[in-house]
Amino acid sequence: MSKYKTIVAKFMISIILISGLIGCGKSKIELINENLNSSKYEEAIKIFNNIKDEEDKQKAIEIMKKQDSILKEKFINKEINRDTAVEYLNILKSVSENKDEVDKTINEIDELVMSQEAYDAGIKSMKNNEYKKAINQFSAVLENDKSNYNNAQNKIKEVEELAKSTILVTIDECKIAYSNSNKKSMYPDQLQIKVTNHFDKTIKNFNVCFIGYDSENHPIEIPGYLSESQGFEFMGTGQNVNIPKDGTWGNGTMGWNIGSSEKLSRVEANIKEIEFEDGTIWANPLYDLWIQRSLGEEWWGLQ
Repeated sequence: MSKYKTIVAKFMISIILISGLIGCGKSKIELINENLNSSKYEEAIKIFNNIKDEEDKQKAIEIMKKQDSILKEKFINKEINRDTAVEYLNILKSVSENKDEVDKTINEIDELVMSQEAYDAGIKSMKNNEYKKAINQFSAVLENDKSNYNNAQNKIKEVEELAKSTILVTIDECKIAYSNSNKKSMYPDQLQIKVTNHFDKTIKNFNVCFIGYDSENHPIEIPGYLSESQGFEFMGTGQNVNIPKDGTWGNGTMGWNIGSSEKLSRVEANIKEIEFEDGTIWANPLYDLWIQRSLGEEWWGLQ
C-alpha cells in the first residue's frame, strides 16, 4: 500500500472512531430520536430493547407513539409510499403499548390509498366521457385526503356541467294528483309527470324516480299502492310510451298509484334510465348525485 493510501486509511479510521466516541456520549433516548428522524426504525427498536431503566423506557415509548401520526402525515404528503409506511408501523408495533392504535393508523393509510386510487380512476373516466362513473369515483375521495379532496370536489362540478349537455330529456311537470274519492283503495292518489324528449330518437320505455317531502321539507318514504313496500326512492316505469323527438308524454290522466299520502307535501322526480325504440339504453349520469343531494346526508346514509 502506498504511503498516501495509508494516510487516508488512518484518517478514515480516526473519523469513524471519533464518531463512535461522540455517539457513545449520547443517551439512548437521544439515539432513538436520531434514528427515528432518519427513518432508521429497526435501529431505534434495537436501542429501545436495550434500555434497562424504566423511566427511560417510558420516555422512549412516548416518543415512538408520535411516529404513528408522523408516518401517516409523511404518506399523505407523498414523502413515503404505502408499503414503506406500513413496514415502519409494523416495526414500531412490536414495542407499542397500544397495538390497536397502530392497526388503526394502518387501516387509515389503506383507506387513503383507496381514496387516491378513486381520484385517479375518476380522472380516467372523465377523459373517457364516462360521467356517471367519474362522479361516483370523485365522490369516493376522502376529506382527509389532502392532496386530492378539493380537486375531486371541483372535478365533480366540472363533470356535472359536461354531463348536463348529454341529458336530452326533461320533466316539465311533477305533482301529486289527489283523488277526490273517499274510496282510496279503488281510486288512489297518483304521482304524475310530464316528459319531453329532446333526443334524436323515439323513447320506448323509461324509469323515473320520485323523492317525497313532508311539510317541513324532510324526505319521507312514499308508500306503495296495495303493498307494504315503501322507500325514499319510489320508482315508476313508463312502458311503450313511444315519445318521438320533441314529443311529450303525460297529460294529467296517467301516473303511478301510491298508498297513503297524508304526510306527503310535495315530490321531485328524475329520469333514471331510458330504452329507445332501437333497443339502446341511456342511463342518467347525474342520477346518483341527484339522489344524494335530494335526500341530504342524514337520509342518504339510510339507503
